[in-house]
Amino acid sequence: MKIYGDTEMVWHDHEGNPEYQFDEDVFPLYLEKGDELKYQHYLPDKIRGIYSETISAFKSNSYILTAGGLRAIIEALCNHLKIKKDNLSNRIDLLHKKGHLTLSESKRLHSIRFLGNDALHEIEKPKKDHLYLLLELINHLLSNLFINDKIIKGKVDTIIDTYEEFIRLVKSKITEELIGKELTLSELIDKAKRLIPKPELPKFEKQLIEDLKAKKIDYIELKKENDNVGTYKILKEPSMFNFGIK
Repeated sequence: MKIYGDTEMVWHDHEGNPEYQFDEDVFPLYLEKGDELKYQHYLPDKIRGIYSETISAFKSNSYILTAGGLRAIIEALCNHLKIKKDNLSNRIDLLHKKGHLTLSESKRLHSIRFLGNDALHEIEKPKKDHLYLLLELINHLLSNLFINDKIIKGKVDTIIDTYEEFIRLVKSKITEELIGKELTLSELIDKAKRLIPKPELPKFEKQLIEDLKAKKIDYIELKKENDNVGTYKILKEPSMFNFGIK
């Protein structure tokens, strides 16, 4: 805290007695009610930069700049997701149509657009409480799009819908005790099958067989194959580092 006063900062009560006043500044600056996003390092660089400057403006009670910053975050988000239209209103609608947001989330972002437009074009100072509500919306949106999946990855079970994630699962299931044994894919991944959407599992196994035939994987061996369903011999524990598929 920084406290400042001088001889000019004085007033007198009704009896003429002087009372000195002081200015107090609190450092570091902080948000009075809302929360600043944790794990900001997971945000894309440009979005993270605008978010950081917006939070700094809010902490400094620069409410017009804060409103403009919240609007700029949405613009940067659209750019990052390659949603390019002639105006922000259409771009927000496309965030929903392309599956990035729910309809309710998309409608809420229009509130930020309206507030940002009023602040920047009409130089209309927004209410602090409104900014806190909209910051909460932005935090929720950015967390869902860029942060939450990265935080829980490897800590709790999540849906596996890419071949890279499938290979990581296969690797995680191979232990020293399994070396030399022959197993079907179903036996190897066991209960983790529930994490893989049913239409995806045959595709993943087909790609696995192709990679084994191409010698791209060296920790298991294809022993039998029937209609893209195989039996596999475990050769060794794989490295969990992702230098290619191996």
